[in-house]
Amino acid sequence: MKTRGLHILSVMILMGLLGMTFTVGGGGLSYMDNILWHQDSPGSPNIEGTYETLDHFGWAVASGDFNGDGIADLAVGVPHEAIGAAGFAGAVNILYGTNDGLSSPGNQGWHQDSPGIEGGSEALDRFGSALATGYFNDDQYADLAVGVPGEDIGAINEAGAVHILYGTKNGLSATGNQMWYQDSPGIEGGSEADDRFGSALAVGDFNDDRIDDLAVGVPGEDIGATNEAGAVHILYGTKNGLSATGNQLWDQDSLVIEGGGSQERDWFGSALAAGNFDGDRYDDLAVGVPGEDVGAAHGAGAVNILYGGSTGLSAAANQLWHQDSPDIEGGSENFDQFGTPLAAGNFNGDRYDDLAVGVPSEAIGDTYKAGAVHILYGGVAGLSAAGDQLWSQGSPGTEGAYEAGDLFGWALAAGNFDDDRYDDLAVGVPSEAIGAIDKAGAVHILYGTKNGLSSTGDQLWYQDSWGIEDASEDGDWFGSALAAGNFNDDGYDDLDVGVPGEDILWRDYQDVLMLEAGAVHILYGKGGARVKSR
Repeated sequence: MKTRGLHILSVMILMGLLGMTFTVGGGGLSYMDNILWHQDSPGSPNIEGTYETLDHFGWAVASGDFNGDGIADLAVGVPHEAIGAAGFAGAVNILYGTNDGLSSPGNQGWHQDSPGIEGGSEALDRFGSALATGYFNDDQYADLAVGVPGEDIGAINEAGAVHILYGTKNGLSATGNQMWYQDSPGIEGGSEADDRFGSALAVGDFNDDRIDDLAVGVPGEDIGATNEAGAVHILYGTKNGLSATGNQLWDQDSLVIEGGGSQERDWFGSALAAGNFDGDRYDDLAVGVPGEDVGAAHGAGAVNILYGGSTGLSAAANQLWHQDSPDIEGGSENFDQFGTPLAAGNFNGDRYDDLAVGVPSEAIGDTYKAGAVHILYGGVAGLSAAGDQLWSQGSPGTEGAYEAGDLFGWALAAGNFDDDRYDDLAVGVPSEAIGAIDKAGAVHILYGTKNGLSSTGDQLWYQDSWGIEDASEDGDWFGSALAAGNFNDDGYDDLDVGVPGEDILWRDYQDVLMLEAGAVHILYGKGGARVKSR
């Protein structure tokens, strides 16, 4: 990589001497300065934690400004990290942003045995399986919500929990940390085996009090006698942090919620995204229901939309979307899993957020599980079928080609990578084969325009892309998790790509591989770097 970088620089200097202009890419993500992070990354100091086989560093990622310096920081979930003798207890690494990008100095490692943290590490807790950032206590520092879906509550196996770490001028701190679960005092519902509270998280200001609120997915929740129908908890923020006051529990049996009622293995709450879809003062919540049956199509999947108001989320004007909704592209089929991941962003630059819906098991023609992504655009009445789009690797003008089992749409993230007026969409394709390398993984970038997402200038990134650190390997799953954030304060969002299946060579013993230790890739946004003669 260093040799390749010097070659690029030499070419640029030569072209400058000849009076020529050289443009590195257009606006948007670039290979320049890309970096690969893992728990054996060199630096001073090294990254906290011990990299081990099957850690899956990069399983989940989220960005937020935890120290209030105006530069985004990165949280990386390591849900299968062993803590002492507790296998798969889980941990979270924090990398702090600087003017030069993410840096190892001051990095942190958090887990349930960290000093001052509520609870304790246990086998199979999977701390760090889901992450979300928000301002839950009305200060200038972002806070971190950490899903622990395997947490046992007393003798109740895998009931699940969520930890909250609050930000300070020095970054995340154990001071005032909270642990929430369904047996917490004042919380609706109750902990049950295999509820998996904390499997998905989303942050939005649902009641417009200028303090963020937290939505928590509980996809294994039983509703009456209906197994694994799923539910979503809402915890509202206050000046003192998240509180049980006014908390809500939503499911498809909630009063007047669209969807015809809870069904077995609907997994309502498996995915969540918050955005202002109707342009009022209140954020709204999209809830993925990937196991929903649509007509005779089993597990076709659906998405419920709950709209915000002065008292928080409400059933008023709620919506249910699926691939058999009127005027929606495509059609519902068995096990499409519409709604498995979700992401909100303003892709057309109006005053309404839009919703990207992953359909990773969608068949494209006869090609099984090639995957697709739906875009529903916002308006004054909320999300609408008007102008909806269906994207896949077979869409006209799109890089790459669809193949069986690619799982295009497994992960999604919205960010403004080219610093224009429009959000762009990163789409994970973690099972993409790169040549003969199976499940190496890739990421597609679709750029926003005044007419919405477009294939113009779209990009396909993977670890064999020219100029990219490392190389594609079997089972890397590059693109399994995605997060956007401005990690170097240059005005352009950058993209963090989870590579949880990455094998890491032990630096002290060059013949030893830590299989699936995991890594994250950072691709930095650029406006188009230019070198020319004076």
